[in-house]
Amino acid sequence: MNLAQVEPLLPYHFPKPKIAISDCLLGTECRYNGGHAQYDFVRYKLAEFVEFKRFCPEAAVIGTPRETVRLVDINGQVRVIGPKSGSDYTEGLQDYTDKKMRFFHKQAIDGAVVKSRSPSCGLDRIKVYRPNGEWFGSKDPVDMGLFTKNLRQQFPLIAIEEEGRLQDAWLRENFMLHIFAAARWREFALSQPSVAQLQAFHRDHKYLLLSKNEALYRQMGPLVAQANAVNFDAVLTEYAALFLAAVATATTRGKMINVVEHMYAYFKDRLGEGEKAFYQQTLAEFKLGIVPLISLMKVLEQWIHHFGSEYLATQVILNPYPAKLALRSSINAYRDFKSK
Repeated sequence: MNLAQVEPLLPYHFPKPKIAISDCLLGTECRYNGGHAQYDFVRYKLAEFVEFKRFCPEAAVIGTPRETVRLVDINGQVRVIGPKSGSDYTEGLQDYTDKKMRFFHKQAIDGAVVKSRSPSCGLDRIKVYRPNGEWFGSKDPVDMGLFTKNLRQQFPLIAIEEEGRLQDAWLRENFMLHIFAAARWREFALSQPSVAQLQAFHRDHKYLLLSKNEALYRQMGPLVAQANAVNFDAVLTEYAALFLAAVATATTRGKMINVVEHMYAYFKDRLGEGEKAFYQQTLAEFKLGIVPLISLMKVLEQWIHHFGSEYLATQVILNPYPAKLALRSSINAYRDFKSK
């Protein structure tokens, strides 16, 4: 029996995040040399659960194959230049970018995966050369690629990652939590919800939000409590901003341990000494990075099914994304760093 045939003990609905993606990462031969940069995780695993919105600025404007391009500081303005021909492709790339940004707004994207080290798509530390072609490390600036810089400016709260960074289990886990939470909110907001449904949404995301940003979570509670038919639209707008800011925060091992301990408290008085000892041992091993988070979550789920807890049964933190992605099976999926 494979995992796709296993029915979950609790009903979970997973929204389909809309993800902008550099086309070469899906195997399209659109790179400067006529090749691709296929990333198997997104093409063969993630593709089953998301809706991709492809883009490739350089292929659309310059063609494939093409000369390589770089970011160049010309009189204080960053331009995209082909060093071999001296051609300035900035205007064409910006025009393509503007059109794609309008398309992404219409699509209401939830995240993006971009090609690393690309002068158009790179997320971080893209070299900005001098007009003579030199770059002197710390003496010269670095920037985002032109397209991704526009993407971050237009969509400040969506999850954006490079394929190289997604090979890090912790960054991948945070990215997945972010995009599926954002997609869940998008679906919810479009469903013309009632005040009661907002209250239920907030309740079901309690422990996910606590694993992200407790300070923002504490602001959201009073906002939901004051919602009524008169102010509901304004409350939804404010809640959306807080929710998306919260899920954009990195989850750490310490914050997740706090969440697990809160959930454990629901069952503590009904457990035998052996069960308590097993939980404490598993928790200690998670703290030390010996076992992955899934070990703790399965213990909690077992108690939910055995003892019953309507409140915990609907908590999104138990299954925030499809189990087939197997992200919580890695001991490296959690760290104690405070930010990405």
